[in-house]
Amino acid sequence: MKRLKIADLQVDIEVKSERLLKQCAAYEDCSQLNSAADITVKVTEREIAASLKRYPNFTEETAEYIRAGGNFYKGLIDFGGIMLHASGVVKDGYAYLFSADSGTGKSTHTRLWCEHIEGAYIINDDKPAIRKINNELFVYGTPFSGKEDLSVNERVKLGGICFLYRSEENVIEKISAEEAIVPVLRQTIHQLSEEKLDKFLKLLDDILSNVPVYKMGCNISRQAALLSYNTMKRTGDYA
Repeated sequence: MKRLKIADLQVDIEVKSERLLKQCAAYEDCSQLNSAADITVKVTEREIAASLKRYPNFTEETAEYIRAGGNFYKGLIDFGGIMLHASGVVKDGYAYLFSADSGTGKSTHTRLWCEHIEGAYIINDDKPAIRKINNELFVYGTPFSGKEDLSVNERVKLGGICFLYRSEENVIEKISAEEAIVPVLRQTIHQLSEEKLDKFLKLLDDILSNVPVYKMGCNISRQAALLSYNTMKRTGDYA
């Protein structure tokens, strides 16, 4: 069992595979071993077998990684946090989350930010955590950061959320909290207990009511990155 610090929480996690061991390395924290963990993550053989049955193309290593992430994010709900399947990019002290169905190009879009917007960097490329602390919303890097393992162990204020779709032309518009609910639910954790689902929905309502949300059609170009940055960039409190 390893002790990690993720999203400002003490997390005990049982790690078996090399992949998960490697991705957890930057989050190891032995400073509070005498205190109880906030969240304990353990993936059972039964869970791995169920994943392999449902997804025959998975390896045991992949199954452990996916299940460990799911178990962590279920625990995070009890501490005012949720997961969004997204690529998060940071610029000037704010994190911007770009979400989309797999293969749409969210990682490509955030890499364009890094290439063309000075000072931009990836905080998490797959499953960043969003957590509310003292009435502020923060984005955290986590070990659950995709195949490329692009992640930084830090917290940054949440600047905005954007849902991407492919388009030959670049176009972006702000959407309402009501419009954002369905795309968020498609890109977050599922199979929650009734108690956790209630907490999750309250957190989601809080996030969508206080953070700017956009949808964007984009191509793979410098102009696409500049358009989303110039539209979403924040310099102060939310409007």
